[in-house]
Amino acid sequence: MPLFHSSLGIDFKTNHLILSLLRKSFRKIRLVDYRVYPLWTEGQREVQEAQWISLISTFISKNEISKDTVSVSIPREKTLVRFLRLPMATKENLRKVLEYEAPKLTPFDKEDFWFDFQVLKEEAEWIYLVAVFMKKEELSPYLGLLKKIGIQPISIQIPAVSALNLFFYHKGEKENEISVLLDVNDPFFEMNILEGREWKDSFHLPLPAQEKEERILHAFKRGNVKDPSLSRAMFFVYGLDATEKALPSFQETEGMKGVNSPPVGRIGVGADESLPDYIYPSIGLPLTGLTDTRFRLNLLPPELRMKVWDYRKPVFLVLLCLAVILGLFWGGGVYSRYQSELESLRAEVKKRKPEVEAVEKLQKQRAELTSEMAEFEKMTRGAVSKVQILKELTEVLPSSVWIWQQKFAGREIEISGFADSASELISLLDKSPLFEKVEFLAPVTKERERRIGVDKERERFKIKMRLEGVGGTP
Repeated sequence: MPLFHSSLGIDFKTNHLILSLLRKSFRKIRLVDYRVYPLWTEGQREVQEAQWISLISTFISKNEISKDTVSVSIPREKTLVRFLRLPMATKENLRKVLEYEAPKLTPFDKEDFWFDFQVLKEEAEWIYLVAVFMKKEELSPYLGLLKKIGIQPISIQIPAVSALNLFFYHKGEKENEISVLLDVNDPFFEMNILEGREWKDSFHLPLPAQEKEERILHAFKRGNVKDPSLSRAMFFVYGLDATEKALPSFQETEGMKGVNSPPVGRIGVGADESLPDYIYPSIGLPLTGLTDTRFRLNLLPPELRMKVWDYRKPVFLVLLCLAVILGLFWGGGVYSRYQSELESLRAEVKKRKPEVEAVEKLQKQRAELTSEMAEFEKMTRGAVSKVQILKELTEVLPSSVWIWQQKFAGREIEISGFADSASELISLLDKSPLFEKVEFLAPVTKERERRIGVDKERERFKIKMRLEGVGGTP
């Protein structure tokens, strides 16, 4: 990245527009200027767009900013974030695999969304990744507005990514500690959970008028960590509504390790100024244009991404050609000797081939029998009563969800019902130790739910899942 370079962040939030300008110098990255503007109501979209254009253009003109390095953040509620585990065999073609599986993972129709992903961890047989999905129709208004200003952004992010990048830039993570980044912006709160350096989970939920602390701590305990103990967790709280009035007793929770403001020391400000850590994600947004960041999730359509010339490729090709030429000269001298040895080995392989095939056949039969025995034992141990299934559904799903039909066929389960937000149910059920292969069986539709005491429009869903192979009969 060049020195003395500026980068602009445009953060579209639910109720605010936040602009932040970072500049890189020899010593450090500085916050040169920032502005927080409240937005017009949803019913005044044309006026709101004109307001956005005016505010952004004025900020750019005032600070003499180049439009070549602009990063944009969109509201989290317009996206769907999924943490996935896939077989290692999918690594070479992950994007195609996700495109194919997306209709099962999201309520979006095929080819009706943009997405990006990043691998988080690899193991012997599995690959762990995070994927972000967004409907094309939700992204188009932002791209259209930026085009009117003459801006071609280098990235489109979500608040979680920019906040985590700023957190890692400050080396805020601890090896054996759980770090919880809590962003409070009424009417939502966003929670991102780190275990050491690994991004484990992310929640974006409505912030209730009452019992805010209880809702936040309940979300934390549902996170995908081995030991969600408050004694291991350090909470970093920020956001436009992260005030003592909004969370009056959060720091007094029994057993909690601590609550702090997020780290900001590496970002410079003026001599008589303090860094506004309440807009933490907005400050981290322009980092993408100034330094290498840990997370590179980018919802910008591939055809709009900036093509950067990389000198490393032509240099590599030149060196490769030289290596090939030298290799040909060297290889010619030893080819005849290796050729005779190769013929000898081929004759030996041909002689031993029947014996090898017989052994391979026996090994294959043994593997098949072992697999069948393991599956049978798993099925016999994994019997689960319908009472336990219903109890797990009651505990996992929010109280606002109404299930009006369920079917049980062996290890297959189908549930149908109504929910305020059906897209959240897949991730909630997927985290249960009792269920696996959770997916929508039919598209989510909006219908009016009519029953005693209820008459309102909600999302109707139909979900299919399988029982995990758990031991013991309840």
